[in-house]
Amino acid sequence: MSLPELDEFRRRVVLLRSDPAIATTATSDGRFALSKLPIEDVARLLRDAACGYYFMLAATELNRTSLRQAATEDEAQLVPTRQRRAFAVQTRLPVSADFDTIASNATALRQGDLQRKARGRTEQHFRDRLAAEGIPLFMSPPRREVPGVVVARRKPDGVWPDPKTGESPVIYLEVKRIRRVADDIQKRLYELAEAALEMKLLYGSATLQGLGLSDTLTFDRDNAAQRLRTMVTGSAPFVVGLLLCPRAEAERYRAGAEAFIDKIFFQEEIEECIDYIKTAIEDHGG
Repeated sequence: MSLPELDEFRRRVVLLRSDPAIATTATSDGRFALSKLPIEDVARLLRDAACGYYFMLAATELNRTSLRQAATEDEAQLVPTRQRRAFAVQTRLPVSADFDTIASNATALRQGDLQRKARGRTEQHFRDRLAAEGIPLFMSPPRREVPGVVVARRKPDGVWPDPKTGESPVIYLEVKRIRRVADDIQKRLYELAEAALEMKLLYGSATLQGLGLSDTLTFDRDNAAQRLRTMVTGSAPFVVGLLLCPRAEAERYRAGAEAFIDKIFFQEEIEECIDYIKTAIEDHGG
C-alpha cells in the first residue's frame, strides 16, 4: 500500500533516533534503554499523534485499546490523571531495544490506521454517490442494527429500509476492503455467507433442503452451487458484497460465493453495484 502519509511517517520515525530524550538512552551496543525515559518525555511523545504515539505503542507492544485499559489499572491511579497514559507506557518500556525493529512495528501500526482511514474515505465516496443519485440506502455511520441470532445485533455497512422503522431489510450491504486476495477473501466471504443465510431464513422465505450427495469423487461444484443458489438467493432480503479488490484476482471466488450471497461486486464494478441496489429498492417501493 503506497500512501503519502505513510512515506511521511517513515521519514519522521527515523528522525526519532536523534530525538534528544531518546538519544540519551542509547547504549554502547547500539541499542536503546527506553525504560530510562522520564515520564514527561513519554507524555510528550504520546502527544505526538502523527509519530511518537505509534513509536511508544510499538515499543511497549500496546495498542489503542490495551493502552486505555492499562491507564485504568490500580497502580496508574496513583499518578495525576494527565500522566496516567504516560505512566502505563513508561512502566512497560524495554530495558534494551533495537530502534529499527520498533520503527518497523510502529510503521505497521500506522499503516493499519491509514488503511482504516482509506476504507472510511471509500465508503464516504460511495455514500455521497448514493445520495447524489437519490438512492435511499442507509449507510453507516451511524450504525444501523439488524437483529440476528448468530450475531445478536448485525451492523451492515448499508441497509434499506432503516431498521428503526421496524421493517425487515430488503437490501443488506457489506463493503470489504481486501488487502491480499489469496489470504483474506475466503474469510470475508464466509462472514458474508453466514450473514446472508441468517437474513434469508429470518426475514425471507428461503427454504433449505440438503442435496443428499452420495459421494465426493463425482462432486460437481458448479451444479451444487447452482442448486444451492436456487434455494437461497433471488428474493428479499438481497445480500450484497462490495469487495474492494481487483476483479482479475478475485473472479474465481464469485460463483461459489453467489451460491449463498445474492451479488458480489469488485472494485471495477461499483457502477453495477449501484444499479443493482437502485433497482432492488425501486422494485420494493423505495
